[in-house]
Amino acid sequence: MIDWTTFPVRDGLTALALIVAGLSLYISWSTARQTRAEKSVNAWITLARLNTEWWIATLNVKNASPLGIQIEKLGVDPPDYRLAHLSEGNAEGTSLDLSIMVQGFALAFDLNVPPGETLERKFLLYQPAHSRRISTNVTVMYWTLEAKQRWVLLRVKVQTRSNL
Repeated sequence: MIDWTTFPVRDGLTALALIVAGLSLYISWSTARQTRAEKSVNAWITLARLNTEWWIATLNVKNASPLGIQIEKLGVDPPDYRLAHLSEGNAEGTSLDLSIMVQGFALAFDLNVPPGETLERKFLLYQPAHSRRISTNVTVMYWTLEAKQRWVLLRVKVQTRSNL
């Protein structure tokens, strides 16, 4: 039978416990740092009415994390809402031609936001005039620019109709 209180066994177990505690502390510190970096990215959308069905939406992204981010795309809740690039409607710099717009539930949106900066980009949001939905969720999908990149989804609620 092993005597757990003797000199070499007791010190070996103490050393093993210290190693496990140190490893646990490192893992929790690393996880907290990643979580803090993810939660310090904030996004909001402002809307300006274009006509009865189209909105000019401005996506503002504030990156307060120590890591840069790259916004890959935007998504919107189906079935009523659609997204479109603002540049498709006025390619020649003329007035906005909404008849040629390519609409979809997702929108490629290549935007790099360095750490500590706030950037904005405009896009179009479509809601049919017959739709009775008050709001939708726009999902901002981005990569964290670190050694091991991670995919993060950030939901932004947009209200297009009044509650009255």
